[in-house]
Amino acid sequence: MKVSVVIPAYNEESNLGDCLRYLVEQTLSKAEFEVIVVDNLSTDSTVAIAQSFADRLNLQIASAPKGSISAVRNHGASLGNGEILAFLDADCLAPENWLSEALNRASDASIWGAHYLIPEDATWVSRVWFLFQAKSMDGAVSFLPAGDLFIHKVNFEQLGGFDESIVTSEDVDLCARASNMGMSIIAMPTLGVIHEGSPKTLMGFYRQNRWHGNHVLVVFLRNLPSLRNAHIVTMSLYTLVVFWMTIAAVIVAGIWHLWLLPLTLICLLLFPGLALSLYRTAKSRQLGSLIQLWILYTTYLLARAAALTHVSYLFPGAGPSRVQ
Repeated sequence: MKVSVVIPAYNEESNLGDCLRYLVEQTLSKAEFEVIVVDNLSTDSTVAIAQSFADRLNLQIASAPKGSISAVRNHGASLGNGEILAFLDADCLAPENWLSEALNRASDASIWGAHYLIPEDATWVSRVWFLFQAKSMDGAVSFLPAGDLFIHKVNFEQLGGFDESIVTSEDVDLCARASNMGMSIIAMPTLGVIHEGSPKTLMGFYRQNRWHGNHVLVVFLRNLPSLRNAHIVTMSLYTLVVFWMTIAAVIVAGIWHLWLLPLTLICLLLFPGLALSLYRTAKSRQLGSLIQLWILYTTYLLARAAALTHVSYLFPGAGPSRVQ
């Protein structure tokens, strides 16, 4: 057994079937990989769908107690018999050469994988974000998403697995600890999987980044004096402070009719997103996407700012769920 594919699942009846069908089509021999679906106490037909693939895959179906996705992934990893652990999310579709290509590159890195690809029916939200944030990820990186990540099992055990005390950013934390121990983290675009969970709306984009922003500050502080991801934390803190200053200024202006101050603060709030957008679009010579990217960067920073203090109640429907 060379590879153990670990798939955490919670109420994934709409996604898991497609995910497993793509694994059935892998060019790697079925004798060389196993699939471990770890159910996190689903209340829908997730388990039944997994069971329907028992005759087509070398399949284990396990149940994990209610808990963080880190705990679910760790439980699946503990059951794996492969020399390599492949973490795949239930809403991701792996190309047929995903496992064979991963094995071919196994000696190139301690941790390897790719940032997500987007589905063909992706809206402008995912298309623009992918174009400027993920498409160029190739070579050494600071982290890889846990939904498309390969790691030698001996390295995973040496790291102690994913940190079960944090709800999100567990992949950032794992990669930070690996990097601190001298392990290499390499993005390989040929290993990209299609993420069916790519947000289709601006609110969906906000919710997703609000969720992923939880524990970013915790992970950053834990890894000091390393300044990895300092730019994200700094811009998020800046956005949080200016946002509340703007709210306060609007209230003051409504009483004393001093509108210059809130207008100035609004400009300061929008400036980081504009600066990032100008830099990205000018560098790639795609200024036509400037406005869309500005909207996305501003939404992203607002989401990450909200995540710093868990103020999701300010944005209806934006609170985190157990598995994203």
